[in-house]
Amino acid sequence: MIGEDLITATGSITKEEELISVEHYIIPGTLVLESLHPFPGYHGNNLPENLEPDSIYLVTAAKYDGEFILRASKKIMKALPYKFDASFGHAGILSSTYHFIRLLGLDCFDCIGKIQEAYAREGIEFMKNKTVSGLALIKIQKYFSFKKADDHIFQDIDNPLMHYFEITDNPEWPFFRKLTFYIRGNLDNYSFDAALGAIYLKEIHDIVRIFGKDLTLEQLNFIRRKYLYELSHPDHLG
Repeated sequence: MIGEDLITATGSITKEEELISVEHYIIPGTLVLESLHPFPGYHGNNLPENLEPDSIYLVTAAKYDGEFILRASKKIMKALPYKFDASFGHAGILSSTYHFIRLLGLDCFDCIGKIQEAYAREGIEFMKNKTVSGLALIKIQKYFSFKKADDHIFQDIDNPLMHYFEITDNPEWPFFRKLTFYIRGNLDNYSFDAALGAIYLKEIHDIVRIFGKDLTLEQLNFIRRKYLYELSHPDHLG
């Protein structure tokens, strides 16, 4: 069980999003993808305003070492005047796998090409352009920073609309997706998006990330209990 009040750790998030090719403001002939709906499970009428810009995925020609990408990103973020957070991972769309550098919170879309050029100077090559559109299973390796909101719920420091709780199992994505649809469909007036994650402390901890506006700690704990119950009764879903 996670015991610290403040968590800073590396880990991963697995989620599904609709990705499409970006056609403008990129290096010509390269493949860049963007997310149409960063939080596809959230369908509230009070959709939060001023969400971070859609995630931008710079698709690389090969799988690069994560440390190499992070070192290059650190250098680029210091050198360029643009604001963004960089992480890396891969996305599966149909039968194809795309490795990427993800830009989050980018404050200018017309600077994507300049950021690509900076990565290219660091030795990173980008995949050639092609038309891509579809539901992607995305796994992002990233850095987490969150604080304890109560005994079992943690709140993201950078995005207070995100909360996390630990689970005792590591379900396969198809089951987690089915479970999430089931839980959302059986909770009145609860609107949230869910993703599956893991953080690396002294040992690995499996977590669920919940995104939603105006969710109370009572509601978050109720969602947590539903996930824990259904994960311990997998036959319940049929």
